[in-house]
Amino acid sequence: MKPRALVSSCVLALALLQPALAGAADKVANVEKAATAEKATSKASPAELLRIIDKRMGFASDYKGIVRMREIRKDGVEKAFEMNVYRRDSAQDLLFLITQPRNMAGGGYLRIGKNLWEYNVAVGQWERTTRRANIIGTIACEGDFDRSRLSEDYEAKDEGEETINGTAYRKLMLTAKPEAEVNFPMLRLWVDPDHNIVKRVGYAPSGKTLRTDIIRSYQRLKDPVSGQTVYHYKEVLELEEEEGTQMVVKYEQVELAPLSPNIFTKSWLEGRIR
Repeated sequence: MKPRALVSSCVLALALLQPALAGAADKVANVEKAATAEKATSKASPAELLRIIDKRMGFASDYKGIVRMREIRKDGVEKAFEMNVYRRDSAQDLLFLITQPRNMAGGGYLRIGKNLWEYNVAVGQWERTTRRANIIGTIACEGDFDRSRLSEDYEAKDEGEETINGTAYRKLMLTAKPEAEVNFPMLRLWVDPDHNIVKRVGYAPSGKTLRTDIIRSYQRLKDPVSGQTVYHYKEVLELEEEEGTQMVVKYEQVELAPLSPNIFTKSWLEGRIR
C-alpha cells in the first residue's frame, strides 16, 4: 500500500473508533466520579458531611412550591392537606399558605425573626406558636419545609456504615446544640454515597423514637442565582411512632425565582381569598 493510502486508512479507522473511545471514556469518568463521591462520603468527618448536605440543599434563590400531604391514621381515616410554601433562605423568611382542607384554606404560618406565627382564618387572628409544633394538625413540623441547617443545629457522631443491597450508607447520630430550636433533640441519619439522606429517625431526649422518615426521592434543580445544582425532596414517607400515623409528603411545582418581599408579611397572608 502506498504511504498516502496508508495514512488515509489510519485516519478513517480512527474516525470510526472515536465514538467507541468517547463512550468508553465516559464510562470510565462515571465510574471514577461515583468512586470519588463514595470516597468523599466515607472520608468526610461527621461535621463536614452535615455541611455538604446543607450546601446541596440550600438555595441562593427565592423558593416557592406546593406541598401535598396525605395522612393515614391508625384507624384508617385519611386526610388530605395542601399548602403553598414560600422561602427566602438568605433572610430566613418563611411563609405557608394553606389551600386545603377547605375549612382551613386562607390560613397559614409566618416566621418573623425566630418567632413562628399561625393565622387562623376562621377568626381572623394571629397566634404565636413554637417551631416544634405540628403544622396544620398533622405530624409535620416547620423544619420539614425549611432550609437544611443540620450543621448549625446539631453535633454529629459517626456510627460507621450499614450496607443494604450492596450500598454502604454512612450513619450519623446527631444531638441538638444547647441553643438550637429543633423538631427533634436527637436524629439518626443514613446517608448514601451521593450525600443524600435516605432515612432519618427523630428521638426524644429520653431516646424514645418519635418519627421515622423515608426519603423516597429527590429532585435536582438549577439555582439561577448561584448557578449550582441543588437538591430538594420530591417525596417523603413520614411514620409517627406513638399513634401509628403515616403521611406521604410530595413537593411539587417547585420554582427558584425572585419573590416579592411583601409575601413575607401578615397583611399579605390576611389578603388571600379562601
